[in-house]
Amino acid sequence: MPGRGRGKLPAMGKAAFAKHHTFRAAIWVAVLALCLRTGPAPAADAGTSILKPPTAASQRRALIASVSRMDRGNTAGGDVYFVGFAGYGEQQVFRKEAQLGQQVFGARFAIGNRSLLLVNDIHDRRSYPLATFENLRVAVNAIGRRLHPDRDTLVLLLTSHGNDEDGIAITNGKMPEDALSPQDVRKILDESRIRWRVIIVSACYSGIFIPVLRTDSTLIMTAADSRHSSFGCDDSRDLTYFGEALLRDALPHACSLTQAYTDMARSIDRRERDEGEIHSNPQLFVGPRMRTKLTQLDAAAARRCSPRPAQPPTRPPA
Repeated sequence: MPGRGRGKLPAMGKAAFAKHHTFRAAIWVAVLALCLRTGPAPAADAGTSILKPPTAASQRRALIASVSRMDRGNTAGGDVYFVGFAGYGEQQVFRKEAQLGQQVFGARFAIGNRSLLLVNDIHDRRSYPLATFENLRVAVNAIGRRLHPDRDTLVLLLTSHGNDEDGIAITNGKMPEDALSPQDVRKILDESRIRWRVIIVSACYSGIFIPVLRTDSTLIMTAADSRHSSFGCDDSRDLTYFGEALLRDALPHACSLTQAYTDMARSIDRRERDEGEIHSNPQLFVGPRMRTKLTQLDAAAARRCSPRPAQPPTRPPA
């Protein structure tokens, strides 16, 4: 988004992956081979209004109004709010991942109407406010004014393509491209004065977010470390490998967030080994104060988790 003066490389989508980024073209070729297998986009419907987004001002008003309607809970241990951000508009896998994240975290923490999605999708720019820096800033700051800062928690899910310098991609067809950096996210969160933070980043090289976002009262979970790609981000899939392992498989069953991470990381390690991929190495950081807070969050979620059924013992060979 031009004019914000945040020193961004101009783009991280389409030909810009190879053209504009400063790290070596060979790396991007490898990333694209691993992660991008996008086929031709379906033709737009006859009515094109769905492709024209509302103005930035109307999106801002809608976000503020949406947050103003969120229930301010009175749970003694605090309530949970959710924001999902699907940054890469050319592939719906990220939209679907943010939608599932909203459902799974919503069920786990009884979030109710305390959630919203910011979505880029070249086939639909009206169902959700767009995933932009400014919309994320408006939404998170409004939630910061709405929640109880001493006890409530924000879950922020970011899903997109990523690189090891700029963060995650913000693309939406011919609309201006951008990137959301770890510094951007830290700036937004600090402005909001939200203390308790659970941040999930599903993107290649997403480990770069941890050193910038870590605080005593933050949990950060990433799909990869700062030097490796993650996998599964193509249009033949509903979820990335990380999204499948965490949102679909681990979180609905694990009775703690740290156990969900352990289950997810084990599943991804096994899958990458079976497929001969270089390991993405998902990462977890939990600040010391957040470790104490997790006992409250996990205790509430434990009433809703559904442990996996015991696996039958393996029969010895005859």
